[in-house]
Amino acid sequence: MREKPWLEEYKVFGLPRTLKPYPQKPVFWFVDEAARKYRKMGLVQLGLEMRYPEVKDKAERLANALASMGVKKGDRVATMLPTSIQFIIADYGISKTGAVHIPSSFLESIDILEHKFTQGTPKVLICLKDYLDIVEQLRERLTAKHQVKVEHIIVSQVEDYSANPPSSHETIESVEWLTEVIASHPSIPPEVDFDVDHDLETLLFTGGTTGLPKGCMLTHKNILTNAIQNGHIYGPSGDILRGASAMLLGLPLFHVYGHCIMHTMTYMGVMQLLVPDPRDTRSMVELIKEHYPAMQIGVPTQFMKLAEEEMKGIGILGVSGSAALPPEAQEKFEQKSGGGVMEGYGLSELSPVTHLNLSLLLRLFGGRAQLKRSNKLLRLPGMVPMANRLVRTLGYKNLGKLWYKAISRLMNRSRKDASARSREKRATIGIPFPDTEVKIVDVDTGRTLSWDEVIDEGKTGEMCLSGPQRMLGYWPNPGSGLDEEGYVHTGDVVRVDDRGYFYIVDRTKDMANISGYKVYTRELDDLLYTHPATEMAAAVGVPDPERPGSERVAIFIQLRPEYRGKVKEEKFIEYLREKVAKYAVPKYVRFLDNMPLTEVQKVNKKYLRENAKELLGLP
Repeated sequence: MREKPWLEEYKVFGLPRTLKPYPQKPVFWFVDEAARKYRKMGLVQLGLEMRYPEVKDKAERLANALASMGVKKGDRVATMLPTSIQFIIADYGISKTGAVHIPSSFLESIDILEHKFTQGTPKVLICLKDYLDIVEQLRERLTAKHQVKVEHIIVSQVEDYSANPPSSHETIESVEWLTEVIASHPSIPPEVDFDVDHDLETLLFTGGTTGLPKGCMLTHKNILTNAIQNGHIYGPSGDILRGASAMLLGLPLFHVYGHCIMHTMTYMGVMQLLVPDPRDTRSMVELIKEHYPAMQIGVPTQFMKLAEEEMKGIGILGVSGSAALPPEAQEKFEQKSGGGVMEGYGLSELSPVTHLNLSLLLRLFGGRAQLKRSNKLLRLPGMVPMANRLVRTLGYKNLGKLWYKAISRLMNRSRKDASARSREKRATIGIPFPDTEVKIVDVDTGRTLSWDEVIDEGKTGEMCLSGPQRMLGYWPNPGSGLDEEGYVHTGDVVRVDDRGYFYIVDRTKDMANISGYKVYTRELDDLLYTHPATEMAAAVGVPDPERPGSERVAIFIQLRPEYRGKVKEEKFIEYLREKVAKYAVPKYVRFLDNMPLTEVQKVNKKYLRENAKELLGLP
């Protein structure tokens, strides 16, 4: 019987078979350790540099303030914040009270926010002042329809933590300012006893494009272990960069991917360069040229936009997740910048990261044999600590400058070497993280396939995942969303090569991927059927011509006879705009005289997807 094929690859990259035992610590242990070990590192936002000891201090003051507001262990606190110092302080402050964080986004429809807050019943909301109109609408709905009261509203402006913060704030009725709340309370967090295996740290809602999202119950153990898995995935070479480098973080922190990476970067003690608006490519370029981050963590769209900027000689390494990374996007980024991008994979139910494609390192560092020898050398006693001390004396900017030169040279040299380029695998999500459990299930029979069948016979199946980073279940029922063996069924059909690299070959037919956001088209179908003019309806994802690897939502409607000629396509877009997240609003609407059906009289979505261009009249 074949063993997990990726374990041999672990030896090449210097990865242990397991990272157990993991620390039995709550999540705020990351910021406590960073404040102790990496005092000169921290966060950068709008020209302000805040060191980890100050982040810890402010988080503890906020925890004290939340406790004085009546927040206790197990209570929920919601945020509606962009990628920012405010978010990070809030997350660790909430964690220190023993409360559960509900990250939310102003991009979500009022219906979705209503559902999340009705389910989670947060006592406190921390948000930007710019979102108060949304918040007031939300509070009115919660009180009138559900008798749910958000007792305290705390607001901030992104500029509150910048090189030029405002000197004062306006007084707003029933609202407190975050900076004033923090300043007015001592740095003494409440004493809380934690059961990290079962106490929730985050209630992260996923899959809800129509107001019916599911809350993933992520414990302190789930989040802590996944951040540690992320922090060790680069082997001993990654350990050398602890407390020594900068990382560019343009991901939304309210998204599970950004939330996890934030904790990973704190665990690594790096300088985190925060970009509040993930679409602000210009700010990203400015931060890169000023701070020389070794890596950028982002999504495919960001790397495609960066490739359009002047990036020559910027040997930054990127990690892309949340959506499929098109090989052409990798190629364009490499040509324009001199850096490279690796692709990862995850899902909210797994906290979220489970796979990463490390094969770019094989291309850069001479292949499997050479990389294996290098990692063995670094594993000798004292080698990594000595190298880490050396690079930390350089300062993160000087290290970044040297990094760019080295990576650019290695990338350029390997571009000219066909053998070197062949070592890098593309269009793969890579190998599983240590301690991540995987099974492949036959889509038709539900039978678990053996690795012999998957590798030697080339069989494909649905990827199912488990591990220490796997959620407890969907709120509020532990075990829900898991099969009888404790696995999460991803809905992604995969094949696996003989080295253990996973390739997604198909996706759940009822899901579209809109710039990294999962849109469950079945939910859109259900909403369309509530429109009085609908006889039959189907929503599908179609390729986005402007963003390779991403999709747009298209809806097909068969009108009731009495409405034909009396209703326009735009009415359906308006109808859904009030009910779904902004990213789930359809871009295309087409009325069909007769909806295509399968032999069993189901709407034939496969036909609609395959013929979308013709049906929609697209070029």
